[in-house]
Parts: sequence; structure tokens; C-alpha cells
Amino acid sequence: MEDTESIPGRILRKMGFRAESRGLFDRYINVEGAWEGHLERTRGFIARVVNDRKFDNMAVLGSGWLLDVPLELLSRISGHVWLYDAVHPRQVVHRLRGFPNITTVSADITGGVLKSTFQAVRDYKRHRIMWTPEQICSGDFRPEPVPDFIISLNLFSQIGVMITDYLRKYIPLGEEETERINVLLQQSHLRLLRPGKSCLITDIREKNTDLENGTLETTGLTGLSFPAAASTDTWEWQFDPGGGYRAGKKTVMQVLALEF
Repeated sequence: MEDTESIPGRILRKMGFRAESRGLFDRYINVEGAWEGHLERTRGFIARVVNDRKFDNMAVLGSGWLLDVPLELLSRISGHVWLYDAVHPRQVVHRLRGFPNITTVSADITGGVLKSTFQAVRDYKRHRIMWTPEQICSGDFRPEPVPDFIISLNLFSQIGVMITDYLRKYIPLGEEETERINVLLQQSHLRLLRPGKSCLITDIREKNTDLENGTLETTGLTGLSFPAAASTDTWEWQFDPGGGYRAGKKTVMQVLALEF
């Protein structure tokens, strides 16, 4: 099943969500199997967390192309599964026709920040009015119906990237404001994840190795400490071995999985 899209199409287009979705899948194809270890570890962690449990409603935040979602398992153990993302590719919607208890929901997982961002840019262009990070990030996302389990899937570290990229394209947004927006969005996202009823999988560190001289650069991707977890796992994601993502560099993501 597919839910009616709730994000205006012009926002998705101008902020680049459709192009980003397609680009992600193209990268998956281009790395020729390098992601398989990461995808298998992701599906395996989710399977361990929900093993031998039953749910009325499950929510997957950041479902994307479903590459890392153990779809058959979730459909089997839950009365209904709700897949939340800004964009659901046609191929995904077609695949889900065989799962009557799974619904895609095109939703702003940031709790209205996409519309706020769009309006903040319009106000600056027209009136030179600058919104504060707190004004932009004033909402919280609340999935309906209320799920009894939430899976946050490779979303947390990226939740503010396209928002701040769009803002910085039109507004003189400084590093401090950029970081503040990312932190506010990550804090809001963590408030969704209740103990005993959620798990989170995210990349937390990006490691780039120069393919010529072997020089290593490491960048942190999250600005917050995580709450105590019932179980954890960590692994490396061979994101781009060939130097296409960062020119001339091999990119590896360190991934952290948390069961709350």
C-alpha cells in the first residue's frame, strides 16, 4: 500500500530529495557489491532485536530502497508495518504490492522542518529576514498510528544534511548555526526512540584514505552522545572503495547499532 504524499512536490524537487534517492541507489550499483556486508549486518541486527516478538504497529524511519530492511520478517511479526521516508521510489512501491500489511508514508521525519526551511529561504530572499535554528527546528515528528516499535535506519547522521545544504545555498548560514540545526534535529529524533521499543542504526564516523599516499582523514558525523543501550554492535561500511564519492579517496563509514 502507498499513502498519499504529504510533502509538497516542489519542496522535494528544489531541495533535491528525488535526485538524492536516485543517486544513492546508483552508488550502490556502482560499488559492485561492496555494501553487502553492511546491509547484511544491518538486517541481522534488526532481526536479533525483534526476534521472538510480536507487534501491532512497527515504524521504519528512513526506509529508502529497502536494501537494509528485513522486509519479510517485519511483515510476519507485525500486524502492520509503516515505512516512512521523504521519497519512496516506484520500484519499492511495486515490490510492496505483495505485502498487504506494509504501507509507505511520504512524510517529513524532521517534524515540519522541511517546510520551515523552505519558508526561511523565501523570507530571506524577499525580506532579508534570518530565521534562527530554533525557529527552523521548532517541531517534533510523531508517527500515526503510534508504533509499538520504531527502527531508525541509516538516517540519524544525515537528518540535517540536505536541510543545511539548501539553507547555505541561499542564506549566509555560519558553521555555528549549521551545527546547531544538526544538533536540534538529532535531539528531536532521539526523543522518538523509547526504551524497549526502538533501535537505531547510523554511521557515526567517516574515514577517507588517500588512494595514492594512504593518508587517513577521520570526520565525526554525529554531534550528540547516545543514551544507554540494551545492546550494541559496530562495523565498517565499505561505502566507496574506488574514490568516486570523495575524489581520489576510499571512503569507509563506521556504523553503530543500538537497541534501546
